[in-house]
Amino acid sequence: MKQPGIHPFSDRFGAVILALLLTLGLALSWGGSAQAAKPAGHAAKPVTQTAKARAAEPWSPPPRPEDAPLPRSARLGGDEDGTPAGRTVKTPGGITESLREIALGVNEVLSGDHRQGAARLAAALPRAGDQADVAAYYQGLGLYLAGDAPAALAALDGLRARASQSFLGRDALYIAMESAARAGRPERTLALAEAWLADPEPSLAPAVWLRAAAAATNLGQRRKAEDFLRHLILDFPTSQSAKAGLALAEKLAATPDAAGGAAGFDPSAPDTVLLRAEALVEKGGAEAALALIPEAAPPGWTPAQAARGGYVRGKALFRQRKPQAAYEAFAQAVAADPSASLAYWARYHQARCLWRSLKAEDAERGVALLREVLAAPTRDDPLKEVAARHLALMLAERGRFAEASDAAGQLKGLAVPPDAAAQGAALGAILRYVTGDMAGAEAELAAFAGRFPDDDWADGARYWRGKALANLGRGQEAAGLWMEVAGGRPNTYYGGRAAAALASLGEVKGQVVASPPGKSPRCPDAAEPPSPAVSAALAKAYALADAGLPALAEMALEFSAKAAPDRADLAMAHIRAAMDGGRRTAAMRTAWRTFGGCLLRGTPAELMPLRDALYPRAYAGEVVTALNGSGIDPDVIYSLIRQESFFDPKAVSGAGAVGLMQLMPETAKAVGKKIGIRPERADLFNPVVNIRLGVAFFRERLAREGSLAAALASYNAGENRVAVWNAGFGGLGEELFVELIPFTETRDYVRRITTNAMVYERLYLGKN
Repeated sequence: MKQPGIHPFSDRFGAVILALLLTLGLALSWGGSAQAAKPAGHAAKPVTQTAKARAAEPWSPPPRPEDAPLPRSARLGGDEDGTPAGRTVKTPGGITESLREIALGVNEVLSGDHRQGAARLAAALPRAGDQADVAAYYQGLGLYLAGDAPAALAALDGLRARASQSFLGRDALYIAMESAARAGRPERTLALAEAWLADPEPSLAPAVWLRAAAAATNLGQRRKAEDFLRHLILDFPTSQSAKAGLALAEKLAATPDAAGGAAGFDPSAPDTVLLRAEALVEKGGAEAALALIPEAAPPGWTPAQAARGGYVRGKALFRQRKPQAAYEAFAQAVAADPSASLAYWARYHQARCLWRSLKAEDAERGVALLREVLAAPTRDDPLKEVAARHLALMLAERGRFAEASDAAGQLKGLAVPPDAAAQGAALGAILRYVTGDMAGAEAELAAFAGRFPDDDWADGARYWRGKALANLGRGQEAAGLWMEVAGGRPNTYYGGRAAAALASLGEVKGQVVASPPGKSPRCPDAAEPPSPAVSAALAKAYALADAGLPALAEMALEFSAKAAPDRADLAMAHIRAAMDGGRRTAAMRTAWRTFGGCLLRGTPAELMPLRDALYPRAYAGEVVTALNGSGIDPDVIYSLIRQESFFDPKAVSGAGAVGLMQLMPETAKAVGKKIGIRPERADLFNPVVNIRLGVAFFRERLAREGSLAAALASYNAGENRVAVWNAGFGGLGEELFVELIPFTETRDYVRRITTNAMVYERLYLGKN
């Protein structure tokens, strides 16, 4: 769950409306699909156009094959660790002649010699052995990039048919689809797109939805095309493919079907425009959403649609960090019909706008609005849940804990999803603890463990129940709970807290009998039974690496490790290859999939093979130098860098933060002025400069805030907000400070860095 904190920006009222409209649209679409399968008199006519006309359409394949979205395997020569375009390629010695030819052919395709590489791979294919999929895929890719789509489609046919058996199979399916589209074969394009969409992957999904829609249109399957376009435009509204799909949807909407019926999906209809705008807001396209919905409702919109438009505008403006303008837009929805459900959702969002201002008087206005929402006569449990939770958080932020606890009490009994119910139960229990009601807190925390045993905060409930029991004088029961948490998942935030609490108990700890250990987790040194399939997978990957194709070797290992998540040998081979290639996120995914239990419960010795990959002390010299004289544990900075960029000096966030410690250029200049340097944005990619500035910034935060938790929170949420938190609940101690951070992102951020620092200390035996 997302522990007590700010509800995601979407609201359940919007989700209900979206679901209803999508259900209606899907019903129409499925009806249309069935209709399209009827005899010719009932189906829409296929769209027939010349190749020249198709090329001018935005939903058609681009003029150059390389301008289409391409999978990673097709881009290794441009932005990965393969051969840069235009360079002469060589292969290492000591490999078989057939593998040498395959490696040369792959590198030729990736470096721009498409036809030559494809021809070399075609010649090598009969002798390719277990590398036949590599030869076939890059032969097809070379032909596709050379503009010979029919030949590419034929070359990829065999590999496409066994896509699930090769690490290049899904990419072959995709390139075959693009080849079919370029070859003007809509029926083949549609079949390939539908096969790919059976297990979609987000980065290429928009392009496939578009290809499927265009192919269905050309085949006269109008309702199916509209269904594909609906998915594309509402699920991926900010993509380039969605823009092209919008043009196709508008064309379909303007053309009556063969029976004279109206469009099943009209992107310009007011209700659809509202859905599109809301989807844009949710996917980071607030500016585009505002362009769709002007301040004054367009002609022909009903009052209800105009009110909804104001509501969606408010959400978009809030996303743009314009709380005053958002407040006024929400007011439009309230004024349209003050007693409507939408109006109460708008009041809830107005309260959130007021919360942004940091002014005490605005907070009071927000509290009043939330109380008004909770007093509404209508039964809307999702709305009551977010309103009661936010009211409790706003009151707690200002130190009004008794009122906050009363507000949290209104969360009980609401019909909401389990994750939302768990958030409310956790918040209510913590507020009981804060107000000194230890018996009530203990009872609610015990109930939490019973109701939500698998929740992310289950260990938190056990830990805080132990704290409540200790305050009630029941130290031995408390120690039993802490031992359960510390023994069950010692490498977690609450595992570390529980271990520290146990260490403070003295004689009581010795009287507690530990629970018997559970099943040992799978760790990197697990003994593996012999497996011919695993041996073959490893041999294939190592051969690719020996042939000078390390990126392909890593892709092959990732595929094999995902297919056999219980094999420690495959997982470790992929983790090493991914780290060598700078793909730390891929390495982390594999580590959690195979060794998740070990990462939570393993001993330092068991975790040692993963240490350098997952918990590196990279740039140690720069970190230690920057910390000189500060007294700050270097492991805190390693943990901070790990969280911010995972040690990637080239990292850039969506907000524009740069480098290892994710500094905004303006912040870096302000800090640099204080320490005597004048950094430009380009300088922030230099690890030495970035760490020096980032550490200086963190030292400044720590000196200002006075505690590690508050300093970390300030690094993430800003000093002004943390000043409010310090004034409201900073006096409760560092542990409760973390629990009461109202922002889910910031609270999780503080916990993760605190936990990582603890794991660093254990793995490196405290030696900095």
